[in-house]
Amino acid sequence: MKVNSEALPPGYDYKNQPDCTDLDHIPGTFGLPIIGHLPWVFSDLRGLSVKLRKKYGPIAKLNIAGSKGIFVANPEVVKAVFLDPHRNFSNEKAFENTIGRFFSGGLLLIDFDEHKAQRRLFQTAFKAEPMKQYTLQMNNIIAQHIPLWGDVDNFKFFPHIKQCLLTTSASIFIGVEGKDEIEMLNRNFVDMFDGMVSIIQKEIPGTKWAKAKRALRNLKNHYESLIPQRRETDSSSDFLSYLSKEKQADGSFFSDQQIVDHINFLLMAAHDTTASSLTNIIMELAQNPQWQERLRQQSQALSKNFLDYDDLEGMVDFDNVLMEAQRLHPSIPMSWRRSIRECEIEGYTIPPNTLVYMPLLYNYRDSTWWSDPERFDPDRFSPERAEHKRNNFAFTPFGGGAHKCIGLHFASMQVKCFLHQFLLRYRFSVKEGYNPRLMMIPMPKPIDDLPLYLEKICT
Repeated sequence: MKVNSEALPPGYDYKNQPDCTDLDHIPGTFGLPIIGHLPWVFSDLRGLSVKLRKKYGPIAKLNIAGSKGIFVANPEVVKAVFLDPHRNFSNEKAFENTIGRFFSGGLLLIDFDEHKAQRRLFQTAFKAEPMKQYTLQMNNIIAQHIPLWGDVDNFKFFPHIKQCLLTTSASIFIGVEGKDEIEMLNRNFVDMFDGMVSIIQKEIPGTKWAKAKRALRNLKNHYESLIPQRRETDSSSDFLSYLSKEKQADGSFFSDQQIVDHINFLLMAAHDTTASSLTNIIMELAQNPQWQERLRQQSQALSKNFLDYDDLEGMVDFDNVLMEAQRLHPSIPMSWRRSIRECEIEGYTIPPNTLVYMPLLYNYRDSTWWSDPERFDPDRFSPERAEHKRNNFAFTPFGGGAHKCIGLHFASMQVKCFLHQFLLRYRFSVKEGYNPRLMMIPMPKPIDDLPLYLEKICT
């Protein structure tokens, strides 16, 4: 891959340029009129990726509901785009017509110097001392939720873990713990994500899109209402309180809009992606009971109800199960950027302002890098095998480069603390022959929300 590293012309603003769709020299087609490849992105992104790769090679046209760009399945391209030493790929412009319509201003959706400065604000929230406190908070909240699940008729895992993790994240990051507030947040997040993937994207009364936009306004209004109180209170330790009091270089507070945008994105990232990940982990453990028992025995060997912060690093099998579930069912199945200058990818000239789609899940099951790639095999991440090190950018569950997920250790901590308590309390299974249809957008998970049979093993 070759990138033009020359300075941009004086006064040139890449953010004000339209997407380039003059891609006749790229193999393939833009799919169906208007919607392009959207139905296959929703229903079978991996199948679509395999088909495009087999038919056209490592690069092809891709059109997601009018957002036309190039598809490229190559870990070396992923590496070059993620590391981006010449600042040639924009996150903000890539995402503005998708999740940017709901999470603009979030850390993932800002570029370069602005991103670097804003990212520093978040680093304090994920240092060792705050993380130790988070462990205590999340353990207590998890302990309030999971004992109730064994008495639920027709139990479905996803909505319950989603509410549990939202309660945890709301407590840690915005200091909200009241049941009514948590239910309000959960209801609005559900409405927002339900509407984000609707075909009709205009605020027509009664549509899912209109409901999603109303939910977004409700959430932002709620965050904004908390800021004055957080600025006046000295004792609060949640991240919203810290962010509300933090000042910029000129001595002014960050604007309410900046704070609201960051909190909205942070709460989503801290609970929805992990809820998806844990749902897929539990599905795999239910279908692979030998691994379920292996993790349970590791938890039982600790002889404690809750994990302490210092226990986390030693839970190696838990780490490997998390990584294997991410490989098979990545929370981020595809990433994309938009080019700023002309570059060359796979021998083709890519004009400025071109969307570059990278189907990460294709690389995650590519037999070039993985042995028996369709099989659930967490030991492939063990030091002895270390298949993920065959190419460091063939597996990027938390991204890479400047935008690598700042909360990756927080997510791992959530997964381990939850699994420890859940495994000690229940054995769990799915019906024989369970083979659910999997959704990709907005978060990968079984479309039926994972019905489980729970067997209590302690009280």
